[in-house]
Amino acid sequence: MKLIISNLKSINKSILSVLFIGLKVCFVLLLLSTFILSLYHSVHNLNLFYTGISLFKTSLFYIAFFIICAIGIDTIKKEF
Repeated sequence: MKLIISNLKSINKSILSVLFIGLKVCFVLLLLSTFILSLYHSVHNLNLFYTGISLFKTSLFYIAFFIICAIGIDTIKKEF
C-alpha cells in the first residue's frame, strides 16, 4: 500500500491531471448510479435496478483502470 501511495505522489503533473479528470467523471457516474438505485427503491422497476448496478460496476472498474494506467504510463515514461 505504501508503494502505491509513493507512486501516486511522484506521478508527472500532466498524467496526474488526466487522472483527476477521469476520477471526477467516474465519481459523477457513481453518484448517478446511486441516484438511479435510490429511484429503483421507490419505483420498483427492475430495469432501473439493472441499469444502476451496471453503471455502478462500470464506474468502479474505470476508477481502478485510471489509477492503474496512470501508474503504468508514469513508470514507462520514467524508464524512457
